[in-house]
Amino acid sequence: MNLITDDFIKNNISYLELRNALKLAFRESAIQCPPKLAYEYKNGVGTEDNTVLLMPAWDSKKYLGVKLITATPNNRTIDIPYLNGLYVLFSAENGMPLATMDAKLITNMRTAATSVLATTFLAKENASSVLILGNGSLSPYYISAYASMVGIKKIYLWGRNLEKSQKIVDKLNLTDSAEIKPVATYKDLISSVDIVSCITSSHEPLVNIEDISKGQHYDLAGAYTENMQEVSTDVVATSKVFTDNFDVTLEHAGELVKAFSEGKLTREDIKGDFKFMCKDDVSKRQTQEEITLFKCTGMALEDLVFAILAYEKQKS
Repeated sequence: MNLITDDFIKNNISYLELRNALKLAFRESAIQCPPKLAYEYKNGVGTEDNTVLLMPAWDSKKYLGVKLITATPNNRTIDIPYLNGLYVLFSAENGMPLATMDAKLITNMRTAATSVLATTFLAKENASSVLILGNGSLSPYYISAYASMVGIKKIYLWGRNLEKSQKIVDKLNLTDSAEIKPVATYKDLISSVDIVSCITSSHEPLVNIEDISKGQHYDLAGAYTENMQEVSTDVVATSKVFTDNFDVTLEHAGELVKAFSEGKLTREDIKGDFKFMCKDDVSKRQTQEEITLFKCTGMALEDLVFAILAYEKQKS
């Protein structure tokens, strides 16, 4: 069984080819991924619950993969990554393990690629500016993924600690043309950017109805539990809402769960999932003035696509 290193992945997999592989996988609908299994546990450190997740997927042909990942909130206080785990790729033909790789890197890269894939279908034509809210472990991957998107010229990064945001930007070595700028505040920027990407674990809305403007796209990849919320339910109600999948996200994403409970959104209001968006290469935005919103909580399909891409590149 091969170990596929982080260095190999970073040096050999681009966001563009990852987005294309994901688009094809959603279009073909060949990969099966049952709902993720999540269990909460205590560890005697900190007050928040920890989570262990098991995420299998298979293509019923050549490959089967399983991601085992832990989410440990208290790690933020001791400078250890919040997410940790392993990914194991198996042969679907004989059940033998083929390769292992770091689940944290897979999760970070595929999450960013997935958000940008949705954005290519939902952002307005000629979108050129992005505001990223959240400077946690995902932020450098989101900056890199959005910088790889055609047309993006400016990327702003906001976090509660400006010094941390500056360090993240300084460590990036991007050859793309986008200008990347850390900002101390974000409220004065929201209405002027084309895309707002939220990657936080906030329990209170960061964006309210008075902050938004016509033609924007909201990419929400944080707030993965019912108690978290990155935008207000009024923002959700005003937007044309899309999701990564109907099976899990509608049950766990705080913004959607709360909008449902308040009667501001129904399941029938969700315009489509990734299968719908990726069925062709046509934009799913109907007008340049409408506000679109994409909410994701992640799918094992994305991990398997990534693992197969990495394994086949290493093999070649």
